[in-house]
Amino acid sequence: MNMTHNYMLGLAVLIFAFIFFYIPMVYAFLAIRKQQRKQNKS
Repeated sequence: MNMTHNYMLGLAVLIFAFIFFYIPMVYAFLAIRKQQRKQNKS
């Protein structure tokens, strides 16, 4: 009966979890690249 609602809820949770883990990884990746650039200059 409520399968579509449960599916949408699960999909929303999955997307939220993906974004929640993806943003810090991108931030860390950019921070590491900045540090490598500074090391290459000096």
